[in-house]
Amino acid sequence: MIQPPVARHETGMCLRSAVLVMLIVSAPLMAQDEAAVSDPAPETSAESNARPMISTGVDAEAIARKRPDTAVWLTGSDQGRVLALFQPEMDSPAKGALVILADEGVSAAAGLGDALRQPLSQDGWAVMTLGLPAPPFAVQQWLRQQANAQPDVTETPETAADDGDSSSVMINLMDTETPDDALVQYRGKVVMSLNAAVDALAEREYERIVLVGIGRAAGHVTRQAREDGRASDLIWIAPHFYADESSGLTALLSAATAPSILELYSTLPGDRTLDRSARERAAALERAGIDGYRRQPVAISRQPQPREAAMLANRMGAWLRSTSKAR
Repeated sequence: MIQPPVARHETGMCLRSAVLVMLIVSAPLMAQDEAAVSDPAPETSAESNARPMISTGVDAEAIARKRPDTAVWLTGSDQGRVLALFQPEMDSPAKGALVILADEGVSAAAGLGDALRQPLSQDGWAVMTLGLPAPPFAVQQWLRQQANAQPDVTETPETAADDGDSSSVMINLMDTETPDDALVQYRGKVVMSLNAAVDALAEREYERIVLVGIGRAAGHVTRQAREDGRASDLIWIAPHFYADESSGLTALLSAATAPSILELYSTLPGDRTLDRSARERAAALERAGIDGYRRQPVAISRQPQPREAAMLANRMGAWLRSTSKAR
């Protein structure tokens, strides 16, 4: 049936009104969608997620509140409190105690060190983990310059300069002390933290104390073994020494109280310079007749991950049993 003109006019008005209402309602939604597309949420880079950082006592206080059952406050001779996480052995009698120093920039509650506590505790070892704050930035730049002077270092001075204006940072540091003095002070504080950890374990009457250094921590535990002498064993996990540490490592260990040393190194393809440095280090220690030094290849990452803790704990436990029988 043909609609009258008035009816057709009213129908058209209704349709236009409906379309107008739909446009008004959908406009805010379309604006939100456009904003979401134009301003996406910031992505977190893989580098920022690589490993958590340890810095001031604020982080330590937060960790202590989160883990009150395992947190232990250690006091150095001339420094503030240092946080450690302690887990006693699950089997009795205890085989001994391990002090695990985390890799540079990692806290006591993160990374491989934290992941090692459970399997080692189940194997009859008490475990105390310590975080390792990174050196002051100017000291890092100075160490990099020392490394650039080595013939087998892959980084170039131009590459190092890309990280920032190192000259201005160096000048600010040298207003009060030289980079070498700052480095000595930094390393001294780390060794005092290790001394405090060994003191705490000795007070708990653990007779066998083992020092474990992950990555950059290997140099620190080695210095503590030379200065203190109470640790019976050293374990380096994927060790990475600074240039001055590598050149003086033989003398450092010769002056130590002959601890047994286990180096667990990665067999995965990686930095050729690092591989060559590790082989040269092993050869130098063997030529120097450092007793008790052993190297074992392990299929772990160049920077070992928490998922590899069980495998590493098995290797460490087996080696410690063998050295115990040798005594």
